[in-house]
Amino acid sequence: MVFLMKRGWIIICAYLLVCALGYLGIITCQHNLTGWFLILTALAYGLGGPYLLWSNLKKEAIAHQERQDLSFWFILPGFLFIFYAPPLEYIYMSGIIPNPHWFQIIGLVLITASLLLLTWARLALKGMYSGRIRVKTDHALIQNGPYHLIRHPAYVSYIIMSLGIAFGFSSLIGLIAIPLFLVPGLIYRISVEEKLLSEEFGEQYVQYTRLTWRLIPGIW
Repeated sequence: MVFLMKRGWIIICAYLLVCALGYLGIITCQHNLTGWFLILTALAYGLGGPYLLWSNLKKEAIAHQERQDLSFWFILPGFLFIFYAPPLEYIYMSGIIPNPHWFQIIGLVLITASLLLLTWARLALKGMYSGRIRVKTDHALIQNGPYHLIRHPAYVSYIIMSLGIAFGFSSLIGLIAIPLFLVPGLIYRISVEEKLLSEEFGEQYVQYTRLTWRLIPGIW
């Protein structure tokens, strides 16, 4: 009963955040193209929320799942800053950084590139994708698509998307939030994921790590 009540409050809070994001998008889209991305994101999560909830609730054959995984809560502050601080800064603190039209174009180009990379990564994973840190019983180590070069392309797409939002709104807070909140959370989640995958796939995963980069080719 307590578990259901806790999940219910989480769902209510999530939908309130979705509504707030959509509202910020509506206010800013009149003068900033990036606002339309906020609206589309709010619609996607608002309409897709029931499906995501069902996907998390349905039973699957799990071979190994990280217990007491806190990585989501490490990433959450970064995403909240990235999606909500830039439009609020644009509305109430306009002028800290100039907002020429070409900044908005750069932002949309980065956002589009991030969505393409994220879609490519999801297509490569197919049925192996999971929002949680776990390995299914029939899990295969994906090494095609973007995974041929980097091990966490979805996280790369999140960083690129965050840069796009920050550029689109000319947000100093958004730019600061990426290295201060988002990247540390992603690094922690990567460490948890790679530990689990190393335990599951052993030497196969070790060999895979020698041929690929975590996030940025040539750097890390």
